[in-house]
Amino acid sequence: MTSIKGAPRRFKILWLSAWPFWALIVFASLAAVHLLPGGYSRAVVAAPILLTVPGSLTLGAVFNQRRRPRGMAFVCYATLLSAVWSVFASLTLYAHGNLITADTTYWCLLIFSAVLAIVAEARLLLGRPGRGRRIAGQPEALDPDLSEAELNDAEVPTAAKGGGYYAILAAVASVSLLGGGVYAYNQLPHPAAPGYTWIDWTGRQITGDISVGSAGAKLGFQIVHHEPDTTSFQLSATWLGTPSRALAKSLTLSIGPNQTFRGALFVPPLPNGCTYRIVVTLSASRQNDPLTNKRQTWSINADIHDPTKSPLKTCK
Repeated sequence: MTSIKGAPRRFKILWLSAWPFWALIVFASLAAVHLLPGGYSRAVVAAPILLTVPGSLTLGAVFNQRRRPRGMAFVCYATLLSAVWSVFASLTLYAHGNLITADTTYWCLLIFSAVLAIVAEARLLLGRPGRGRRIAGQPEALDPDLSEAELNDAEVPTAAKGGGYYAILAAVASVSLLGGGVYAYNQLPHPAAPGYTWIDWTGRQITGDISVGSAGAKLGFQIVHHEPDTTSFQLSATWLGTPSRALAKSLTLSIGPNQTFRGALFVPPLPNGCTYRIVVTLSASRQNDPLTNKRQTWSINADIHDPTKSPLKTCK
C-alpha cells in the first residue's frame, strides 16, 4: 500500500526535478503529429503544445523556482510568450530568406525551446538545496515532506508581492522578442520580391454569354508581366471541344520586366445558334511551374452566341 501511494509522489518529484527537459521532449514529439489525419484531430493535439511549451520554458529560464508565476498566471504568460516566439520564428525565417511553412517554423521553435530548456534546467540545478545563496528562502526545496497545501501557503506571499513584477517582465520580454525580430528583418538582406504574370479580359465585365453578330466581335485582353526578366510566351485561341479547334493563329511574343501587353481576339460570325466556349491560353516558353514542374500556363474563357438565332445547346 505504501508503495502504491508513493508512486504518484515519486513521479511528481521526477517531473519537478527535470520538467524543462520533459517539456522539450513533449514539444519534439510534435514531429509525430504528421502521422495523424489532417483537420481538427491534428489541431487539437498540436495547438496546446505550440501555445504552452515555448512560453513555459521561457518562464523557467527567466524566473527561479520561488518567483516563477503559478496557476492561471503561469498559463496566461506561457501562452502569450509562445505566441510571441511563433512570430519571432517567422520573422527569423523570413529575414534569412527561408520559406515559412509549418515544418520550418517547428524546427525553428524547437531550436529556441532547446536553448530555453537548458537554461531553465540550469536554474533548477542551481536552486536545489546546498547550492546557491538563497537556501534559507526556499522552504519548498528544503523540506520535501511538506504537503501541497503547506507549499501553496508558503508561496502565496511571494507570488502576491511579485505579481506586478511578473507582468512587467513578461511585457518587456515580449517587446524585446518582437523588437529583435523587427531589427533582424531590417538589418539582414531580404529575399527577392516574388513576381507574377496574369492574363484577363479588358473592357466591360463579362457576366454571361457574349453576343457575336453577323460582323463578328473583338474581345480585348491584357497580359500583365511583373517579373524581373524578359520572358517568351506562346499565345493561342481555340474553340473548346473534342478535339479543340484553333480560333486564331498562335502568336509568339516576348514581354519585358514590368510590362503589360494588350491585344484583341477577333471572333468571326457563328455558323449556327449554338453557344460556343472560346479559350485564350498563354504558355511560358521556357518557364516551368515550381509545383508541378510542367510548363506554366494561364488561360481565360468566355461563352459566345449569335443573338439573332435561338441558342439550341452548347456545341463542341
